[in-house]
Amino acid sequence: MKILLHVNYVEGPGDCLERLFALASRAGCDGVELRWKYRFPDRSQEEYCGLVADLKQRYPEMEIVFGGNIDFCRGKCDEVAKEVESYGKFLEWAKQACGTRVMNFFTGNLFPAHGGYGVGAMHIGGSGIASEDDYVRSAAGLRKVGDMAAPLGIRLALETHNGYLHDLAKPCAKLMEMTAHDAVGINYDQGNIILNKEGESIDQVFQILPDKIYYAHLKNMLLSPLPGGERSYAVTRLSDGYIDQYRVMQFLKKQLKGDMIAIEYPCPGDGVIAALKDMEYIRFLKNELNIQ
Repeated sequence: MKILLHVNYVEGPGDCLERLFALASRAGCDGVELRWKYRFPDRSQEEYCGLVADLKQRYPEMEIVFGGNIDFCRGKCDEVAKEVESYGKFLEWAKQACGTRVMNFFTGNLFPAHGGYGVGAMHIGGSGIASEDDYVRSAAGLRKVGDMAAPLGIRLALETHNGYLHDLAKPCAKLMEMTAHDAVGINYDQGNIILNKEGESIDQVFQILPDKIYYAHLKNMLLSPLPGGERSYAVTRLSDGYIDQYRVMQFLKKQLKGDMIAIEYPCPGDGVIAALKDMEYIRFLKNELNIQ
């Protein structure tokens, strides 16, 4: 099982990409997960792709996964068509320049029209407000990008992420059944699922999605109760939070339909030390569970 370092350990303009690859190498990671589209004003998308291709040449052993979104749920048809065409070209580039085998994927935000969306109210967004048409449009769009990815040997993995149709295991299972494409599966992230009061337990996720977890994000949370049944949360290191990562890794050993996962630290704290500590912990778990 290969362990990748998510870009949010070290993300920003300037030399952050170079620092990320160097950190991943020092920490003993097998690769990195980046964004499909560059988010900062200091370089163009073309310059971004050129730099990533150069870094792949400098670190040829590194796997590179990209995350991206196409708004299949509610996007305008002409804009979605342009995004699909652009994504197809990016897939070809990612395979040729980076040897990419997995893409983290999203099908468009589903937020309530009124305010109040947040921890304790995650269930009123994403699949909680999805219509049947959202499923139909997403499944059709996923088949299109799946058809583009499959000949390249690339799999798409939809992240279980709040605010999207594919936020929890049950709607993911429904979407996978409707999509019915071997190149399209799930990126399992328990750190997102536990923030939704309708979220399934670790055991339940693997029962509901027994053969469609193609990739996984591992992060951890500290949760605190608030009045009214809501909870506050803070991201922490993998070994320190609410999620039993040992249990997660037990299931991934048996049911992961791929060979890569990513550790993640979406926090403004010290990402360098977090990466080194998280990799130390993951190596311990792999050894403890005899995961190759």
